[in-house]
Amino acid sequence: MNRIGQIGRCPRTLSRVFLLASLCSWSAFAVSDVTFPLRWRWSNPLPHGNNIVDMTYSALPGLAVQVTERGQIYTTADLDLWLPRDSGVTNALRAVTFFGTRVVVTGESGVVLYADSVDDFRAGTLTDGPTIDWLEAAAASQSLVVAVGDNGAVYTSGDGINWKRQNSGVTDWLRGVAFGGGTFVAAGETGTIITSSNGTNWTRRTSGTGVDLNRVSFSTGTWTVVGDGGVTLVSSSAGVTWLPQIPYSGATNNLFFAAQGGADRLLVGENEVRVFDNGLWSDELAKTNGPPPWTYYAAIGRPDFFLIAGRTGLMAEGYQVNGDPYFWLPSSASIRNWLWDVVWIPNLYVAVGDLATVMTSGNGVDWSPEFVPDAMTNSIFLGVGGTTNLLVAVGNQGSLMISPNNTTNVVFTNQMGNVITQAVSTLGVIWQAVVPRPTVGDLQGVGYFNGLYIVTGTGGTVLTSPDGTNWTTRFAPTSKLLTSVASFPGGVVATGDDGAIVTSTNGTNWESQTSGTLDWLYRVRYLNGQLITVGQNGRILTSSNGTNWTSRTSGTGAWLNDVTFIAGTYFAVGTQGTLLSSTDSVNWTNRGVITAKSLYSAATDSRQLIVVGIEGVILRSPVVPDLTPISILSYAHAGDTNSGNVQNLYLFAGKTDQRFTLDYREGFDTNVWVTGPQLEFFDSSGTLYYLETIAATNAPSTEFYRGTLTP
Repeated sequence: MNRIGQIGRCPRTLSRVFLLASLCSWSAFAVSDVTFPLRWRWSNPLPHGNNIVDMTYSALPGLAVQVTERGQIYTTADLDLWLPRDSGVTNALRAVTFFGTRVVVTGESGVVLYADSVDDFRAGTLTDGPTIDWLEAAAASQSLVVAVGDNGAVYTSGDGINWKRQNSGVTDWLRGVAFGGGTFVAAGETGTIITSSNGTNWTRRTSGTGVDLNRVSFSTGTWTVVGDGGVTLVSSSAGVTWLPQIPYSGATNNLFFAAQGGADRLLVGENEVRVFDNGLWSDELAKTNGPPPWTYYAAIGRPDFFLIAGRTGLMAEGYQVNGDPYFWLPSSASIRNWLWDVVWIPNLYVAVGDLATVMTSGNGVDWSPEFVPDAMTNSIFLGVGGTTNLLVAVGNQGSLMISPNNTTNVVFTNQMGNVITQAVSTLGVIWQAVVPRPTVGDLQGVGYFNGLYIVTGTGGTVLTSPDGTNWTTRFAPTSKLLTSVASFPGGVVATGDDGAIVTSTNGTNWESQTSGTLDWLYRVRYLNGQLITVGQNGRILTSSNGTNWTSRTSGTGAWLNDVTFIAGTYFAVGTQGTLLSSTDSVNWTNRGVITAKSLYSAATDSRQLIVVGIEGVILRSPVVPDLTPISILSYAHAGDTNSGNVQNLYLFAGKTDQRFTLDYREGFDTNVWVTGPQLEFFDSSGTLYYLETIAATNAPSTEFYRGTLTP
């Protein structure tokens, strides 16, 4: 169940509340063509998988903010429930700081954002005109915000909205800035350090090193600058004089952030987490209860507590109790192995990947790892497919296993205390290794046609089986790696390296076809009545019969790895977060997703789009909206004796990923509804608490509410 506290304030007053139609709600839009941009949410890793490049916390509003690639912002009031926020941009966001209670964000190509409410991020203005320089870091005093970045860029703002470029006196790229003791200190490439008391006039300082410096921090009169190769410099003279940190932390890899937690200090970086406690540095990654080995970019320090965060959204919390050494807990147990393929078998998604990873989901939201046979534990699974009767997963060195649709009895106790025995399917859950392996070559393509399961792989390998257990090698007229196979009404098509295409009318006898390209045709699918294959250099080919292929212009040079079809639209996914869409498979538009990580496969249940990729990425988007009305399950109303305000507490029910506004009007004599805060069901519980605080002066006698679905 989501826990949301005071995420919106309605500018109205209230004395008594009545709810429309016995706690029912309303839908406000109908099914139509696909609405862009798509709204993406993370299914894995949790709470999200974006690279957390900067993070900050302020006790005054009780808020923490993270910024990541592709314009993604996440906030939390408790360092536990992180919620996505709309930034209005797709630029990479690089820095975040508090300017009083205002949130200020900077990033790629001079983007500057500000927000007084996390529901309302707005674009700031560079008064000297646009820039291509990335603003990599930001810091604030009580009266000034400073952002620094590429080519010695320094910008200042007195309100976090309007920004003016200043002359920094350097051309090196600046990566960090902080404020303390009346001084701004910025640092960057080749050991560059500059200081300023007003953000306008800057003085270059001698750092004593030529390595790239990454971030700056200030605490209790001491400046700390961290950089590549474990370099850590300190200054207690307003940034004028810099010395290597003593005692030495022991870090040898690149460091990206320094934080203070009470009397303790923390350094994080590329497979580096070091803590200074009781006069000694400790290597936290070397401890049995330390954080996971990873690349960490940012940290928050509190007395006896650290939160560290980095690549693929990985976070870990460090606690100290009674002066004992810190112990660490990951924020989630999400799997981060690369995922190479995903398939939808009615009522079940199955994804496979590195380190013998198999994950299943009935809804695309909640994913469970499954056990594999001992003989498969070192496998890299590259492909998965089959039917509702049998799933087949294949991988490197001839790895091949099957999952029949058997049933087993599950015993559980219901809410009434009764013991229930229920038969459930084992499809995708219980797997059997095929031994001996029918080949030692890598296998990747999985398909089914006319009673035969078909597997393809290295050197033109084609295997067929009627039952998944007994496999027969078939001759294919190619020595190329065949990475994909798909059936269509006229037979079977397999595609692969160097533009290889082979076809069969029965799955047994195969012949070569001409593709007209040497690009690797990584994946082939039969979608919306035609064959379509995608691959290297943005290659897209289509065919009605598997023999004659037509090249289409994709508009990208990115490697395309998969393609699917939903709601009258083709979607192709690829490297570095590439997502293309087309309504006719001829004209393609580059859409992108909320991460820059490479995507290797896509699947759909005809309602939502699921994509998977590197480091455990599983993203979902509700392409076809669920129009099930929102319900208000319960409501409580109480006065706040301390402030004189009143509070309303709602419990809503709906479907995962539905968004809606809580609208109101003052009576039935008017049909004018006032749009309220936008809310969303983020998890599969289908429930949401919402607390609002309202000024209690001049209250109307009645007020009516409804939940209105939004795209």
